[in-house]
Amino acid sequence: RHLVALSALAARLAILPRGAFGSCGESRRLPLSAAVPSTAFATPYQPVAARPSKRRRSAPFAGRGHFAGVRRSPYLTSELAASRDAADRPAKAVTAEPTVWDLLRFASGVFGIYLATPALSLVDSAFVGRYGSTVQLAGLGPGTALCDSFSYALSCIGVATTNLYATRLARGQRTAARRVASDALAIGLTCGAVLGVVLAGPVASLLGVLGVEPSVAAAGVSYMRIRAAGSPLVLLTTAAQATCLGDRDSTTPMLVVLISAVANVLGDALLVPKYGIAGAAWATIAAQALSAAFLLVVLRRRQHRQAIPASGILGVPAQQPGPMVTVPSRRATKRFFSVALPVLTALLGKILFMNALSLAVARVSTVALAAHQVLLQQFYVFCKVGDSFGSAAQAYLPAELVKRDPKPASRLIKKLVGISAFWGGVDALLAALLPLLATSIFTHDPLVQLALKSAALPLALGLLLHCTTLTLEGILLACGRGPWLAKVYWVNSLLSVPIIIFGSQASSNGFLFVWYFMVIWQVCRMVTFSIRVGLDRFRADRK
Repeated sequence: RHLVALSALAARLAILPRGAFGSCGESRRLPLSAAVPSTAFATPYQPVAARPSKRRRSAPFAGRGHFAGVRRSPYLTSELAASRDAADRPAKAVTAEPTVWDLLRFASGVFGIYLATPALSLVDSAFVGRYGSTVQLAGLGPGTALCDSFSYALSCIGVATTNLYATRLARGQRTAARRVASDALAIGLTCGAVLGVVLAGPVASLLGVLGVEPSVAAAGVSYMRIRAAGSPLVLLTTAAQATCLGDRDSTTPMLVVLISAVANVLGDALLVPKYGIAGAAWATIAAQALSAAFLLVVLRRRQHRQAIPASGILGVPAQQPGPMVTVPSRRATKRFFSVALPVLTALLGKILFMNALSLAVARVSTVALAAHQVLLQQFYVFCKVGDSFGSAAQAYLPAELVKRDPKPASRLIKKLVGISAFWGGVDALLAALLPLLATSIFTHDPLVQLALKSAALPLALGLLLHCTTLTLEGILLACGRGPWLAKVYWVNSLLSVPIIIFGSQASSNGFLFVWYFMVIWQVCRMVTFSIRVGLDRFRADRK
């Protein structure tokens, strides 16, 4: 009687080993109703059909701990299996291989997200230039540049959130994915608070040290200190948008960008005529707060929808909507920053290289610096196409990497690289037409116009290579190659910066030397990343 009761309990817990009701190697498996009396359970228990007599191995659990290597019992009822797997069942959309239209639709939405920060800064500049003074407009330049640069460096939080969230969803771990999202919101708020303190304190005082005129520095400091108060909202919005991207939803973040842009325009129209540059900063913070609130509401509703499945064992719900923001554990924090810190290191390497370009051109001539400023802003706008395809790789590739067959992942990589190469060509063509045909939009100086036309070819080549390179970078991040990317970026940057500085001085045309060297840097990145991706795919095929 005790043996029968223990066997029934083991069957209920789904940990019966192979051959529990027969000798090892035999196929004498009886249904639970025939092996255990009906009085052994207080509630009726309906068994599933017995296995066929053909002998075959049952797959072990993928879990760890005491249940590692334990075979699944054939006596699990459908109700128990559904209740146990309800929280971690992969969605149908995660397992489907994306089409070209899916990738283009996702990348177009992400492209709008990446344009949000320069668009908001451009709106502030337009209103301050129209209603403010020249001193305030001059102070807006360094203030906006410093705020946007630090926010760009900490976009590593969004990259880590998308990577971890998409990976958990690809493995079917919905509960773990929701915990990644709630931990990312808490990390974003904390890092945003630290960034606000840094911007309001040491960084704002740098404007006076760098030789900026006192009146211009005072206007820039006032703008930066107000913007610093909204830094937690910026990184909170970054983490929330990254969660949506990890869920393959680029429509919601795009809608948030539109809401933020409309709110910023209205805020600038109301506040800048009265308060000048300070009104522009407050309008930006109000737009960021509205965006963060909208995203939190959307994520909370999505969390409630995912927590509706049927009740589990003994009527206890299998899923419950947890809190929106949770304090991450030490292990979760370490895992998060193991992805974020290499990305931060790589971003700092990019910032170092791009600033070295401006520094080298500044030593050439004033005309070269004016033309370089126009070209650099065009490059920053058009390069967002490559960034959007990199985000698409991080959102879609994890679902293919968890499959045992490496062919779906290889097909998706080829699809991403092909699409990015095509759109990189379109992007390069459009960017080259501006300095060739529409130089009067940017300047009336004939010398600056001539310099812009001479650099149209390296601008187009750089954007053509950048789009494919950023796609390969997103593929490597999805494959967990963040530390390798950080090393490559810093090696390339440390080797390139001295060549840029001294080569621009030694060359007869330092302006063109800098832009053609940027093309060489893009070639080196693309070749290096292509070799790394090719080696990883070759090893996966052999494995």
